[in-house]
Amino acid sequence: MAEELTSASTISQQPHNQVEQVSAVVHDLRMDILFTRLGAIYGQNWWNNYRTDSLLTLAKQEWSESLQRYDNQVLKEVLVVCREKKIYPPSLPQFMDCCKDIQNRRMPNPLKNEISKPASREVAEMHLKAMLKELRS
Repeated sequence: MAEELTSASTISQQPHNQVEQVSAVVHDLRMDILFTRLGAIYGQNWWNNYRTDSLLTLAKQEWSESLQRYDNQVLKEVLVVCREKKIYPPSLPQFMDCCKDIQNRRMPNPLKNEISKPASREVAEMHLKAMLKELRS
């Protein structure tokens, strides 16, 4: 905790653009890897979206903020989906949709955990008789 406070006070003493650089490095480590892998998958189709360093930095920051709720494993699984099924590079909203889908698949289904009890014999017989009556009429 003391180290965090020390580093925070050190950062606050730095000029504004250096603070942005430090925070960008801290927040964009996963995005550096993600963007590099997407660049490896899609080549120029990916990198043409980010022609300047400032645009690339801004995009990484936006992606970082949007994807912070997803762990590394989700991001890796989405990369596999992109590599195997997507012809064109995903936009941020498309990538987030894939993340949501993968995360939702991981969540346990509460309906699967419910213990179902069989219907009573009387109820089953009542429904069978009603179906037979409909079939005969």
